[in-house]
Amino acid sequence: MANIKVKDVAQKSIKTINKAAIQTERFKDTIVRTKEKAEESVSNDINSVEYASNKINFATNRTIDEGIHQFNKQGQNSLMKTKENYQKTKVKIKAFKERIQKGSKIKFTIKNTKNTIKTSNQVAKKAKKTAQETIKNSQRAVKLARESARKTAQGIKVATKTTISSIKAIIVGTKVLITALIAGGWVAMIIIVVICLVGLLVNSIFGIFLSNQKTSSNAITMNEIVAECNQEFADKIQSIQDSNPHEDYVLDGNMASWKDILLVYTVKQSNGINATDVITIDNNKKKVLKEIFWDMNSLSSEVKVEKVIEQGTNINEEPKEVQKKVLHIKIASKTLEDMKVQYNFNAAQNRQLAELSSNKYDNLWGGVIYGVNNSGEYVNWRQTDPSWSNIKIGNTNSTIGKIGCLVTSIAILIEKSGVNTTISPFNPGTFVEALNNNGFDDEGNLQYAAVEKVVPGFSYGGNINLRGKTRSEKLALITHYFNQGYFITVEVKGATLGNEHWVSVTGVDSINVMIVDPASSQTIMWNAYEYKNTSQFSYFKVF
Repeated sequence: MANIKVKDVAQKSIKTINKAAIQTERFKDTIVRTKEKAEESVSNDINSVEYASNKINFATNRTIDEGIHQFNKQGQNSLMKTKENYQKTKVKIKAFKERIQKGSKIKFTIKNTKNTIKTSNQVAKKAKKTAQETIKNSQRAVKLARESARKTAQGIKVATKTTISSIKAIIVGTKVLITALIAGGWVAMIIIVVICLVGLLVNSIFGIFLSNQKTSSNAITMNEIVAECNQEFADKIQSIQDSNPHEDYVLDGNMASWKDILLVYTVKQSNGINATDVITIDNNKKKVLKEIFWDMNSLSSEVKVEKVIEQGTNINEEPKEVQKKVLHIKIASKTLEDMKVQYNFNAAQNRQLAELSSNKYDNLWGGVIYGVNNSGEYVNWRQTDPSWSNIKIGNTNSTIGKIGCLVTSIAILIEKSGVNTTISPFNPGTFVEALNNNGFDDEGNLQYAAVEKVVPGFSYGGNINLRGKTRSEKLALITHYFNQGYFITVEVKGATLGNEHWVSVTGVDSINVMIVDPASSQTIMWNAYEYKNTSQFSYFKVF
């Protein structure tokens, strides 16, 4: 019976080893689950996570399989010595049984058998410990990967709660993973899988969503080119004004949206087969993008003598009709459909265009266009959004959709500032609902002091009158307050009776003001609105 027990012990140890081997074989599933958990930690309710994940899952299968093959090869090597020790133990047990049958010295043999049993037990324990360490290392890798993704995702708004954002988090965390896992031997193979995912993203059309990542100090980012094109566009408008004597000017039309411009660029570069990556930008790609920009935007002008209504410098002064030389500058822009025809997109490119045009990527496009610091969901907030456009303002019958440009602009500034608020979820609709308790007068005019009451820490600073000032004077004042850290909303239509509109400032440059417009997708204030009609601005501070 003792012999049978010894054999049973050996069998149990081998069973434990087999479990470890099976655990190793199944580590591929663990890697996949790690990726899924990292995505779930960013957002459990964003459908685009699963959608974009499925897009890259098939393409990564072969790469992952090869990585796991090498992974298993290394893991199997760590089990070979255990297997050899088992074989030696088995031989000794067999010899022991033969000695009993021949009537040899039983006491001596039993002593050796005990040593054999002890050795076998030690081998089994060692094998079990090795297997447990293997599993622990695997679990530790999974935990580190999940924790890295979770911590990286903290503070990121809904705009980055997508699969692409999850991969961005992995990219940022790769250095941490390498440092933490390098001592884990073959467990560090998980890094290969991460690198493969990043490589696939770089060579796909989805790489455009990471085109604002600086890979070196002199790297070109997409939002820098966007700003450069906007500057060139403003320079051309200024050149037209300088070369055409006039007393007033009117800007007609809108520039093509940057989302459409970048859609065309991405698909044109890919040729429908991801031939060229869109995550990095060099001078040649920059040239291509600018050509697309000017293909989609053109300027023309004409000077006319006509009667216009002029508002005096005094707010109480009645408007009067005067005759002036008016410069009309017309912006002609092309649509996506126009560009599909002009560039003769093929079937694959049209499918890519349809995919990237989906509104599930809207927040990601905001990050590409506005830059990392202006990539929140607020860049897409419009007063006409059906989620809140019909909410009444104060005790009036007017709604956010009709007269809510100011409160929408302030809501955008609050969200941009990152100040803590008890309003959840926070958006223009919930903001107005909070303000409706004594935040408006009987005509629906906002009482600025009420803003800090509903959002403590976001305080009204004051109002600056810009009437009668030159363009450069207005820009200098807005720039001064913006650089002081104030959050600014500007009135851009002259604040005359029935003609008032407010926008939120997101940045300034040497000749213009960048905005989020609650009524349109325009991003350059004086490309969209006549600078002479910029009447005032209000500013806020976070405390």
